[in-house]
Amino acid sequence: MSTASAPSGFDLSSLIRHDTLTVDILHPVTGKPTGMQVEVASADSPRYRDATRALIDKATATAPRAGRRARQETPRDMEADALELLVACTVSWTGVLEGVAQVPLTPDNARRLFTAHPWLRRQVDEAVSDRASFFEERASDSSTSPATNSA
Repeated sequence: MSTASAPSGFDLSSLIRHDTLTVDILHPVTGKPTGMQVEVASADSPRYRDATRALIDKATATAPRAGRRARQETPRDMEADALELLVACTVSWTGVLEGVAQVPLTPDNARRLFTAHPWLRRQVDEAVSDRASFFEERASDSSTSPATNSA
């Protein structure tokens, strides 16, 4: 009598990957929800990859020709690139106010607010970098409750 064993390994189709995630922004002191939400693209999304390629294209366009000394990227350049990548990965936001006025999402506004409020930038940046938050497991036939995707 022969028994066929199930193949061993990981079933890639058991995961669902989402390109974006909505992050509830927490107050930097109390840790309570602020009412601000920022939708971000994952580090695995086409949006992130396109933004990364654009930064690389920009850097290589200004690189010296072969035979000359290579341009060294300064910490300031690296920080500026990281900010630009974060701006590019910010898909939408709600509840972002200055005074009583809603702040529309534009690259300039995102750049300005992420620079002026490092705590906000950190929360958004951590969300983009947390790959696990962009995945959920497919419900299996034997599962009684599907996994949820929460930040």
